[in-house]
Amino acid sequence: MYQTVGQDAIALVAQALDVPLYRRVIQGNPLEQAAEYGLKSAGGGGITGDETEDLYALLRDVLDHHPDIQAVSVGAILSNYQRVRVEHVCRRLSLTPLAYLWQRNQTFLLSEMISSGLNAILIKIAGAGLTPSDLARPLSSMQPKLVSLHQRFGTHPCGEGGEYETFTIDSPLFRCCIDIKATEIVVVDQNDIAPVAYLRIKHALLVKKKAIPAPSLDIFVPPLLEHPFETLRRHVEKSLCGATSDSASEGSSPHPYAPPELGPSVRRIGPWIAVGNVRPPASHPRPLSVVQELTRCFEILQNLLAENSPTHSGHSELLPASATITLLLPDLDGSTFSSANAAYASFFGASPPARACIGVGGVGVGLDCLAWVGDPGRTLYGKMTNGMRGETGTRKALHVQSLSYWAPANIGPYSQAISIPPHTFISGQIGLIPSSLTLPSPSTALSTSSSQSSTMSSTLPLETALVLQHTARIIRAAPNSGLGDGSDGGFNRSDSSSKPDMDDVSRDGNREGGWIQLAMYYLVHVADVDHVRKNVELIDGLIPTLYAVLSSLPRGARIEKQVFVHSGRFVTLDLEEGDESVVDKSPEFTQGKASTLALSMLLTHRHVLFDLSRNENKGDMTVQHSECPGAEIQVHYEISGFPPSSEACAVVFVRDSDLPGPRDVLVAQAVVQMKAIHDFTPFLERTLAAKAFVSHQWSTSGARMSNLCHVFIISANFFLVIPRNTVVVPFFEAMFGTEMPAWTFIPCRYVASRAGSEWDWAVTLMAV
Repeated sequence: MYQTVGQDAIALVAQALDVPLYRRVIQGNPLEQAAEYGLKSAGGGGITGDETEDLYALLRDVLDHHPDIQAVSVGAILSNYQRVRVEHVCRRLSLTPLAYLWQRNQTFLLSEMISSGLNAILIKIAGAGLTPSDLARPLSSMQPKLVSLHQRFGTHPCGEGGEYETFTIDSPLFRCCIDIKATEIVVVDQNDIAPVAYLRIKHALLVKKKAIPAPSLDIFVPPLLEHPFETLRRHVEKSLCGATSDSASEGSSPHPYAPPELGPSVRRIGPWIAVGNVRPPASHPRPLSVVQELTRCFEILQNLLAENSPTHSGHSELLPASATITLLLPDLDGSTFSSANAAYASFFGASPPARACIGVGGVGVGLDCLAWVGDPGRTLYGKMTNGMRGETGTRKALHVQSLSYWAPANIGPYSQAISIPPHTFISGQIGLIPSSLTLPSPSTALSTSSSQSSTMSSTLPLETALVLQHTARIIRAAPNSGLGDGSDGGFNRSDSSSKPDMDDVSRDGNREGGWIQLAMYYLVHVADVDHVRKNVELIDGLIPTLYAVLSSLPRGARIEKQVFVHSGRFVTLDLEEGDESVVDKSPEFTQGKASTLALSMLLTHRHVLFDLSRNENKGDMTVQHSECPGAEIQVHYEISGFPPSSEACAVVFVRDSDLPGPRDVLVAQAVVQMKAIHDFTPFLERTLAAKAFVSHQWSTSGARMSNLCHVFIISANFFLVIPRNTVVVPFFEAMFGTEMPAWTFIPCRYVASRAGSEWDWAVTLMAV
């Protein structure tokens, strides 16, 4: 954790900066040597006896003497080990961690540091191509050699892999410079390829500068958007130019009615447990606060995970091992979001699961969860299909809590990504500006626009571009990403973004960090859907994609993106030799349709009479009428898979609002067609989790015509309710039978597909 070389002159650095120096003898040991740190149980405390706790004690002492300190800067570029430990300590002390070098391109960063006037010398070498003669040389003279070694051997230009350490003798912030008078070279390892040696500073002193210029604030700031995402922003902006007004002026729609009392559903396949539709039971005393409802949901979830765990693990072990959670809240105003985060945090510690948080209107709190309860040594992990299965591995988290130029720090108790090979689950991303964790303002949007029209003050283009850039950078930095030497970090190479032109961004080439198998875009304005949909394929390529318009999103964002990623790495078995090998595959995308014409037949509907004035059920009545001849159930599907592997994702869109009455038989007929399609084979037995997005519409008179029910006004105090939401349940029953996945009901205002069509409802599927 700590670099001790150069400590003999560290007091001179403090004097040169004219700041106090606090020191502490390291009493702990590196007990936790993994990249992640801290207890994963609720509270997420530190590891007793670990050397990281010495940093906690030292910073606490600093705060006692300087209570006005608000932040801690960490120089990590690629080191999760260092960054995570500083962030962990900062969280416990309510300090903001700053990591503005995080994921920066090291070749560019090295040039920036030198050109800014930073004068640092090498005081330790331990990398290929470096020799003891390089010690005491300034970075400015070492730059050509460091870049050359990077190109030849893949070493890190800024020494992020431990290739070298430096000692700063002057910078624009120094009031004095440090003059080193005497040194000693200590060789630790005389290895011919990568010798290890360091410089002991025996005598040094401060030298006053002839003139002390004011520290320059002209610091290079990376562009907010990389080239492909800036191009995407302009495309969305151009699309908006044809709009008469910004869609943010849309009036808010009434909240959808509560979803049906379906109860939670659970599916376990190997080491995976999926739990869907977790909500406080109807019998639970109401009204409850959001905190009470969320707490009750987690209590239910904990019990379900424990009951279905193959290892019979306790509550405290299973929930923190979750991969991803979708949190449904009635609204995402500041107060509700803050309260929900506080309650949510009480169930998690270090490296919490990935999360998407969406507002679904006045339907109460709900959640779903995908948990991993296996380990790579278990025979139940993975499924060989025709001699092939996805790679295996352990759960790893990318949990960045620092402000940076890279991507947003988490704004709640979640990790940006959880990788459990071959899968990576990315948290829902909104268009926050990473360096400030604020959404773009209209003035910011206008300053980035090539047009000065009032429409171009819309934040949608910039939010959309940021959402896709954040997602790409997180995928690249995730622990499952296989970055090679990782020297370029998340800048200038994320999602092929080092290419000079948008046309050069290959939508079919190998993706660094994995392949997006499913993308879900959440928006709050119906009019925004087309502007986004028509342009994001420039970055996304052909993947199963769903657009859902919801009640609200975190921080008042207009767009959120959630994706599931597959590494594309598989283990193959030679059936004759019995040997295993690893291969890389790219996913196959397929799409198609199925439809069923409704027959002219007499069907019986169950109607419910409701007394509006007393809010009570007045009883049932049976009505018979003829179906509309020629009416049709339309189904469109999109699938991403790795045949013959069963690991696949899909979106199924259904349009059935033209059909009055029960449609169970017609849905079953459409499902029969789908099950006969070869691409659906993985889903019939191996679908782990699903989400059902059910749209509703509002008539101009205010009478609700919904996929949850038909509503007909009978009198001033009575209306007729025809249940329609049950069509989703027959779909699942017909599609999966006894192999029912864990699924969650999500009411929304609008559902659309990649092609732009509006649908009555859609289902996302994940098979393992």
